[in-house]
Amino acid sequence: MGERLIFQLGTNNWQRDGEFAPGSGILHEAHHRAYNELPGVRCYSIYPSRVQRTRPGEDDVRVFALDHDIPICESISPVSSYRWHAMPPEEVEAYRARLTAEVTAFIDDVEAATGEEFSLLIAHHAFMNAVVMRDVVRARVAAGRPRLPLLDFAHGTELKMYVQEQRGDNPAEFPWRFLPFIQQEKIFDWSAGPEHGVDVVAAISSEQVDAFSSVFPEFPRERIVLSHNGYNQQVFHPAPETYADRERVLAGFTTQPPPGGDRTPEAVAPEGGFDAVVAFVGKFADWKRLDALLRAAAVYERRQRRVLTLVAGSGPVEEQVKMHDLAAELGLERTYFLGPRPQDELATIFACADVGVFPSYREPFGLVFLECMACGTPVIGADSGGPRDFVTDEVGVLVPETDDRQALADSLAAAVERSFAEGWKDAKGPEAARYARDGFSVVKQVSDLLAEVDRLTAG
Repeated sequence: MGERLIFQLGTNNWQRDGEFAPGSGILHEAHHRAYNELPGVRCYSIYPSRVQRTRPGEDDVRVFALDHDIPICESISPVSSYRWHAMPPEEVEAYRARLTAEVTAFIDDVEAATGEEFSLLIAHHAFMNAVVMRDVVRARVAAGRPRLPLLDFAHGTELKMYVQEQRGDNPAEFPWRFLPFIQQEKIFDWSAGPEHGVDVVAAISSEQVDAFSSVFPEFPRERIVLSHNGYNQQVFHPAPETYADRERVLAGFTTQPPPGGDRTPEAVAPEGGFDAVVAFVGKFADWKRLDALLRAAAVYERRQRRVLTLVAGSGPVEEQVKMHDLAAELGLERTYFLGPRPQDELATIFACADVGVFPSYREPFGLVFLECMACGTPVIGADSGGPRDFVTDEVGVLVPETDDRQALADSLAAAVERSFAEGWKDAKGPEAARYARDGFSVVKQVSDLLAEVDRLTAG
C-alpha cells in the first residue's frame, strides 16, 4: 500500500510571490506543509489567486487563476473587496463550475501519476468550497468509484455572513441569499444522507463550534471536531537577541502610508529612543477594533514611559485612511503603521514587542495570539471568541468585553501599563512560548485532526 493521499481546496491565496495572505490562506499553506511532514501522508492543494500562477515543476500545488480579486464573505478583507453578495447568480455558477472542473482535473492527474486514490478530501470554509468538493464526490460515485470522506474546515468569516443574513438588519450588504443556497444544497443536512454533503466539520474554537451548530442545527454536533489552529514553529519562536537589539532592528522598518495621500514613509526610529513596544497585527476591519487600541495609545503615550505602538496589517484604502486620520486626531506621536508584512517580519515585530494587543470582537480563533506568544511575548485581548480557549493569566490577559469603544480602550491602556509595570515580557513571555510550542504546533493540529476524522468515518 502506498502513501495516504489528502486533497485540500483553499479559499484564499497563500503568502508568496509578493502577494500577502489572510489568515485562512496562511493556515491552508501551513496545513499543507504539516500534512506532508507526517510519515506516509502526501497532501495536494489548490487555491485561488489573481496574482499567482501554478509554478512549473511543483506537482503538489496548483493555483486556480482568477482575473478578479478573490470573492469574500464579509464586507472587508486585507486582500479583496470583491464580495460574493455583489456577484450575479450566473457569475457565481460559472465560478462553481470552473472550480469544480479544475479540482477534478487535478485529482485525476494525481491519481493517474501516483497509481493511488485519495482517501480524504478537505474543503476550507463552510461555503462554496464545500459545495464544490461535494460535487466532486458525487461525480466520482456516479462514475462507479468509491465515495471519499469529506472534511469541511470552518473558519468563521462564512459563519459571520450567514448570521448577518439571518439577522436581516442589513439587507443591502447581506441579502437573504447564500444561507438558503447552502440549505438547499443540503451540504450540512445529515438527515438527507451523507451523499449530499460533508462527513465531518472542524472548527477552530469552542465558540465557533457553537456558532456552526446555531447556523446548521441539522448537522450532528458529535461530528464537529474542535481543532485549535496551529502556528508555524519554523517562523515564530523566541528571539532574545532580537529583543536585546530591538532599537537597531526596528530602525530598519519604515511606515507604509495609504496610497494617494500626502503622507510620506518614515523610519521607526523615534528621537531619544523608547522604553517599550506594543504590537498589533490584523486587518483593518471594524471587528478587529484597531480604533480601540489607538485610543488606548492616546492614554499610555502620555505617561512617563516612552511606548511605541507598531501596527502591521492593511485593508481597503478608505479604512487605512480612517485609521491614520484617527491617529492624527488623537495626537499620537509614537504610533507607526507598517502595512502588511511577510511572516518573518511579523515574527521580528513580535520578538521586539513587550506585549501584543489584539482587541478583536469574537475573534473566530486568534492565530495571531499564538504567533505572538510563540515569540516569547505575552498578549492582551478581549474576553470573547476563540482566545478564551487559551489565553490564561500565565500568558496574558483578556479585558472585559464591551460595545463601548472608549471603555474598551481604557481597559486596554490599563492592561498595557500593567504589563510594563509587572515585567510581563520576562515573567510571562517564557511560559507563553512554552504553552504555544507544546500545545499548538501545526503538525500536532493536523495529526489530531486526522485521528478524529478516522474515528468518525471508520466503517
